[in-house]
Amino acid sequence: MMKWIKIIFTLTMLSFFSNAKALGYCADTGVSEDADGVITFTGAENAMGDCAFAPDEYTIKIYKMALCTSAPTRPTTTDTYDISSCVDVIVSPEGQDVNLAAGSEITLSGVTRPANGSYSYGYLLMANTFGIKAKKQFTNTMHTFLNGATGNYCWTLDSSAYDSQSNGAGWENPSPLAECGGAGGTAGIYNATLDQFDVGQYTAGPISVTGGTLSADLITDANGLLVTAIRTADRLFGVQTFTTPVVVTSSSSVFTVSFGVNQASSMWMSSGELPANQYQVYAIGSGPFSTFMTVE
Repeated sequence: MMKWIKIIFTLTMLSFFSNAKALGYCADTGVSEDADGVITFTGAENAMGDCAFAPDEYTIKIYKMALCTSAPTRPTTTDTYDISSCVDVIVSPEGQDVNLAAGSEITLSGVTRPANGSYSYGYLLMANTFGIKAKKQFTNTMHTFLNGATGNYCWTLDSSAYDSQSNGAGWENPSPLAECGGAGGTAGIYNATLDQFDVGQYTAGPISVTGGTLSADLITDANGLLVTAIRTADRLFGVQTFTTPVVVTSSSSVFTVSFGVNQASSMWMSSGELPANQYQVYAIGSGPFSTFMTVE
């Protein structure tokens, strides 16, 4: 097959493409985010609504990407996924690392042009570890869990952990994953491994995202089966149903995959026995993302 002229990965803020401080989804019970991206928390942490926001950088590893004429069959604990209706766009056995900053774009290699046609589905096979670099400002006083520094800013540290550790069991003191303090703090890369979507939950969706719906399953590369325990997955299998099909024609030359990540980070914190509206912060962890594919 002919090669694409280029394939572009972009990290966008969905409808806020040019604003690196674009609003996320901190607009629910006890949470809000202003036009400058400053977050305010109110009340007990366990009574708040969801609050997810955009990181400053977002790192992923892609193994496969494909377009499909019919929906791939999702994996189960006994049967692997079925992608027989799909044509590969990227196959990277060792994985391609994609490190994006807000509003940036990267041209990927090893891309194959699919046949002309209309594709209503796409899938990604990727590592389930996400590199998150974030620094966030709050109107609240935020404490580094448990006896660390205090301030109105929190940021990621160079570190790694599983998302299943977000229940607080065995948390170190002070946290090795995030720090809070003043405006001068410098963010590092926190490598968050997504090993469950919720307690005992290894599959998610379909959920509505920009451009369609997205489902995701945590699997192992060895057998392609849905995992049944934490810290066992090493791949994420994601399928998107497009609202508008991706149409490849003879003149198509640019394939753009946008990652909407204004929901890609969230706070791991607790109110504990602190004064009202102050919080202990353990990490800035991973949140949901969406993809949006277009062809020109």
